[in-house]
Amino acid sequence: MAGFASTVFMPLTGLLTAHLGWRGALLVLAAIHGLVTVPLHALTVRQPRPPATTASSGSARPEHVQRRAVARAAMGDARFWILAVTFIAHGAATSIMTVHLIGYLISRGHPATFAATAAGLLGVLSVAGRLVLTAARRRLPVVTIVAAVFATQATAVLAMPLLAGTRTGAIISVVGFGLGFGITSLATPALLADRYGTTAYATIAGRLATPVTVAKAAAPLGAATLLHTAAGYTLLLTTVAACCALASTGMLLRATATPPAANG
Repeated sequence: MAGFASTVFMPLTGLLTAHLGWRGALLVLAAIHGLVTVPLHALTVRQPRPPATTASSGSARPEHVQRRAVARAAMGDARFWILAVTFIAHGAATSIMTVHLIGYLISRGHPATFAATAAGLLGVLSVAGRLVLTAARRRLPVVTIVAAVFATQATAVLAMPLLAGTRTGAIISVVGFGLGFGITSLATPALLADRYGTTAYATIAGRLATPVTVAKAAAPLGAATLLHTAAGYTLLLTTVAACCALASTGMLLRATATPPAANG
């Protein structure tokens, strides 16, 4: 269900904006958000239990030593940094499309309500993409599946200028891109756990997530100011497609290299 979270309100937002304007739409969405989340938070979130106290030995426990050794080995692994670039590129691409897709479809002559509904398909398709990954990984390596999905996204974005002039074409191109919209949320833990184990998973995943999150946050504004302002949506879509192609290539680079050994 969490796969729908980031896009499920896009169709409603388009409908509210069409009838109430953007200010009215924001007020209604804020009211829905507050009425649902505040009571749930008040009723379900509890204070955590205090941690159990143990006698300090003055030195790190063996599991801490092993965790640090695994994390250090991962930071020295070229494959980790290739994955970092891969997910930064893909995260930037998905973030740009999430923010700019509605504006692009409106620029192609579609009404705002249709544009928002089409963009809302990204949430449905993110769930579909995760189901495809879960089923396909029984027969194929995760890197192969994810690389193919990223390549499909690049193709779909490149085809948008040709297809998005009609509603059918717009939906086809959105479907092609949406298949990879949420796939990294499953692929990332699978890839990290397979390569580095679970001993230092949280540390390694956090170090990978930090630059990816920054890229997702900065990419839409950067695309608006540097790409759309300079050359319109053509350059913006080309950049998104290039990021997806880079991510597809990076997913396969050194995928079969031997994992690093952790030396405490």
